[in-house]
Amino acid sequence: MEQAEPGARPSRLARDSAIVGVATILSRLLGFARDVLIARLLGAGPVADAFLAALRLPNLVRRVLGEGGLNAPFVPVYLDIKARRGAEDARRFAGEASAQLGLPLILLVALGELFAPWVVLGLAGGFADEPATLALASHYTRLMLPFLLLTTMAALLAALLNAEKHFAIAAIAPALMNAILLLLLLAMLWQGSPPEMGASALAAGVSLTGLAHLAMILIRLRSTGLPRPSLRWSPDMTRLIRTGGATLLAASAAQLVLLVATQIASAEPGSVAALYYADRVFQLPLGFVGVAMGTVVLSDMAAAQATATEHDAMLGRALALGLALAVPAATALAVLSGPIVSVLFEHGRFGAEDRERTEAALRAFAYGLPFAVIAKVFGQVYFARQAPRPALTAGLAAVLIAILAGVSLGNRANAAEIAAVAASLGFLAQAALLTFFLHRDRLWRPSLGNLRPILATLCASAAMLLTLTLILPLLSGSLALDQPIIHRFAALSCLCLGGLAIYGLAGWVLGAFGARPLRSGPR
Repeated sequence: MEQAEPGARPSRLARDSAIVGVATILSRLLGFARDVLIARLLGAGPVADAFLAALRLPNLVRRVLGEGGLNAPFVPVYLDIKARRGAEDARRFAGEASAQLGLPLILLVALGELFAPWVVLGLAGGFADEPATLALASHYTRLMLPFLLLTTMAALLAALLNAEKHFAIAAIAPALMNAILLLLLLAMLWQGSPPEMGASALAAGVSLTGLAHLAMILIRLRSTGLPRPSLRWSPDMTRLIRTGGATLLAASAAQLVLLVATQIASAEPGSVAALYYADRVFQLPLGFVGVAMGTVVLSDMAAAQATATEHDAMLGRALALGLALAVPAATALAVLSGPIVSVLFEHGRFGAEDRERTEAALRAFAYGLPFAVIAKVFGQVYFARQAPRPALTAGLAAVLIAILAGVSLGNRANAAEIAAVAASLGFLAQAALLTFFLHRDRLWRPSLGNLRPILATLCASAAMLLTLTLILPLLSGSLALDQPIIHRFAALSCLCLGGLAIYGLAGWVLGAFGARPLRSGPR
């Protein structure tokens, strides 16, 4: 296999991560605009609870697959076959995987259509006491289920593109999906559609976006060669299934934690919607880092897994890069949770009580963001080595901690806040266990070189925290609900850009970006 120049690895990692990250942030921004309009159209009442609970399953699949869930089991096996036996055998394996994944998916979607109410209760058990909300959520679930088949097949083919270092189209495709829903929402708001009708149209639109996603990936693959589907069962498929199930489950841990959070929130009317809106803001920075870690970093680690020194250097760079984005984002979300929720969501049917619930949940999510990123980075080591058991153990522990936290905190007032706290504690447990496993297995040796930029990030974030704390009271009048929306957006933008400028300046002075460890690895 052709080796890259030593100095080229960090720059290529940063470049490819930036391509995937920018495409992902475009998708998340469009998705965020979509959710602002959903809040305006549906508010946070029973229809919103039903629709957003039903949307949790497509979101689970989209986030897991979009953030490298299928990359984790598929890419290392594909690259190993290609290196040992050639590109033709690797393509044959891709065809086998696509055909043999598609058939069970068709069966699962058919069963989901038949047993939609049970699917809903698995997502939001609190709806058992609300028959009308359960019926609405079941209807919306049936409309959305084809999305699961379409987008999963698209994600598998996108993993093939990622393995061949074609990151851009696979990363841009979700932005197209969000653009379709955004246009649909604008049309319904312009027509003044009632919430029930609007939610039904949106649910059908979700499946339409899955079809668009698959079409976009297929068009890109035509230029590189479509794999030929095959039902032949080969030893390569046995190998994929043997490690792939555990790998996919481990890669899904963060989303399973959020499913637990939805169950917790469903105990109180309106809290599922509040949790959803808070989660969407939380996912903006997490998605930017998470997708890059689950595509670019995984591919590089899989190709370089024979060299322990390269692993140490690459893992140190990836962790520093992830935290350089996650720590300031978490700081800003914690300090500005109130203005962010008010400016973005407090319109139309979304009122003051909904804002308070969502603000509390967003603040709780912010505390877990750095730990979610650490877990995402560290998990790639085990995925690249095709040894997912430690990552799976940490992921299941995160789910268990979230459940226990939800049970122990369940008598508090705001179910959405409790759910977000439970999720953050789960992310903390997952990151701590993965750190322990890496140290135990001698897969990462922290050094002053790769910890220095992380310390610089913490100091720069502290400077940003102080700045935001001082500026926020000065702009409180412009952020008030009775101000024109353009003034409120301008004030929020000033806060965000001011905090970002201070963080960027302090980080540059302290060496959080482009520091020697990020260019040449630990010494």
